[in-house]
Amino acid sequence: MIDNLTKRLSGLAAGLVIAVGCAPIAATAATYPERPVRVIVPFGVGGAADVIIRVVAEQLSRELGQPFVVENRPGAGGTIGTEALARAKADGYTIGIGSVSTHATSVSLYPNLSYDPRTDFAPIYRLAAIPNVMVVTPSLGVRTMRELVERAREKPGQLNFGSNGNGTSQHLGGELFKMRNGVDIVHVPYRNIGGMITDLIGGEVQVAFDNLPNVMGHVKAGRLVGLGVTTKDRWPDLPEVPTYAEAGVADFDIASWIGIFAPAATPEAVTGTLEAGVARIMQSEEVLATIRKAGAEPRPAGAGELARHVDAEIERWAQVVKASNAKLD
Repeated sequence: MIDNLTKRLSGLAAGLVIAVGCAPIAATAATYPERPVRVIVPFGVGGAADVIIRVVAEQLSRELGQPFVVENRPGAGGTIGTEALARAKADGYTIGIGSVSTHATSVSLYPNLSYDPRTDFAPIYRLAAIPNVMVVTPSLGVRTMRELVERAREKPGQLNFGSNGNGTSQHLGGELFKMRNGVDIVHVPYRNIGGMITDLIGGEVQVAFDNLPNVMGHVKAGRLVGLGVTTKDRWPDLPEVPTYAEAGVADFDIASWIGIFAPAATPEAVTGTLEAGVARIMQSEEVLATIRKAGAEPRPAGAGELARHVDAEIERWAQVVKASNAKLD
């Protein structure tokens, strides 16, 4: 009888421990967020991804009642900031953005990648896709892709193209263009997009395969020359710039995308709160118009679709990396 009583008391005590232990987690999920949330952007200030996430972060602050504070941590094609996100405490108070370079091309380009895009993150929401545009410095004196190819063939290894870092869509766009046209243009990776664009305008590098929002204003102002956009149709704000297909380069589907992620072990109730909040924001015509004005195409998708998208992109870009023989510089 004493043994039975002891077992009952032990079971009751264990149940109380479990209940008490779970209580703070449930309370945190129910009241989340209770303090400011850090949003890691693994790219420099002023780039397309940075502009878009700042708009979303501002709206999330209003939606969920706490500041969402953007922190830029650029370098190594976005992998430095992405590693920081993967290693952050999984409590919902550190989230960040991922892109084609951090969650797809990195798998094929970095043999010792310190994180796994499939298992080290909890997908939350896909925001947008960012077309690429080929631009050249005006001092190069070319006005079409054909002229650029001819110039590159005349001067193998003497032209440079800049990018926002190894493994980015800008980098692989250039490598694929080189492969398709049999030209030798030297890749110059930068830590941030601002420095690359400054050097491009100044003629220190001659070519870029950049995200449209980064260079659209410079093309419109005549500081850079647009040779082609990767969209199916001409971009409304750059009607004079042909598509790649019009310029004679078919099936050149090079574009970036950005989504929001959290560390893998973040409670589902917390990621669910974030997903629902972003979904509401992405229904706002004002937010969608701001994304389009920034030079991106809204591509709203929830956590499940984002996870499937990451899987598909890893496989697709592995083929591009192999076919183009792209390497880290």
